[in-house]
Amino acid sequence: MKSPLITLTIVLLAATAPLRAESKHTAEYFLTTPQDFVNQIVSLDVAFVKPVHWVSPNPDFQFFHAMTIDRTDKKPGGGILVAVKAADASAFARKYGTDFDGKNDSTILKGLFLAGGGEKGRMKIYLVDTTGELKALFDAGEFALPAEPADGGEQSGPRPHKGPQQ
Repeated sequence: MKSPLITLTIVLLAATAPLRAESKHTAEYFLTTPQDFVNQIVSLDVAFVKPVHWVSPNPDFQFFHAMTIDRTDKKPGGGILVAVKAADASAFARKYGTDFDGKNDSTILKGLFLAGGGEKGRMKIYLVDTTGELKALFDAGEFALPAEPADGGEQSGPRPHKGPQQ
């Protein structure tokens, strides 16, 4: 015979289980512990994308902020920087859309989760690379994304999610 305390514990755990469930396909999920996902293929539920307001340091690549959605709860899941081939940028924007416009649906985006690219090694920037080419460029030190100025003023580049200072 189960004690009332054990029964109550089981009932409470069962009742709160849905509250603890979180989508594993949102930017917020991956950026909570980004070191766990670096150099792994990830899938994001993307509601829409927004072009960045800066010029790519390499004309072969274009960058967007992918705004993700938690499919289960139909709520925003945060944004993350995404790299695409410049030649594919228009098709990418059409596929994912460029405004939310009340959408609750999502389209899956897959890519390599990367950390790197901060100018002068000052920071890491977490992003998803759909091209498969940035990791080698980051590793070789041949590609850097603009970093925020040390004085906290207006930055010259993206407002990506940053990792620990190097």
